[in-house]
Amino acid sequence: MKAGVIGLAVLAAGALAGCSDRIGDYPALLPTDQVLAEPQLPGHARDAARDPQQTRDALSARAAGLSASAGAGPGSDSALTARAEALRARAAALRKTSLDCPEGQADCPPPAAEPATQPAATTTTTQD
Repeated sequence: MKAGVIGLAVLAAGALAGCSDRIGDYPALLPTDQVLAEPQLPGHARDAARDPQQTRDALSARAAGLSASAGAGPGSDSALTARAEALRARAAALRKTSLDCPEGQADCPPPAAEPATQPAATTTTTQD
């Protein structure tokens, strides 16, 4: 009988020891005063909350300024084509320069010739 009581006491002590949260397995709950608090406006929104009309006017003025500075729209096709050709010519010149030789040095070897461009190879698949 005594062994049964001791066994029961050991089980009860073990169960109670398992109920403690010594290592912090569970997160702390969010305090109610934070959950129920009134929402706060961020610092950058306080001016708009104080005087919405002034904010609208400022935004309209900024939009008008940006619209005026945007210009007359996209460039013409001929201007874009000329710019594209200039960029292609610059890219070709950069491809011909050697990265191993400083610009303007006379004793550099000539750059290697550009490889001829070949059409992309096509692959065919057969089904069994």
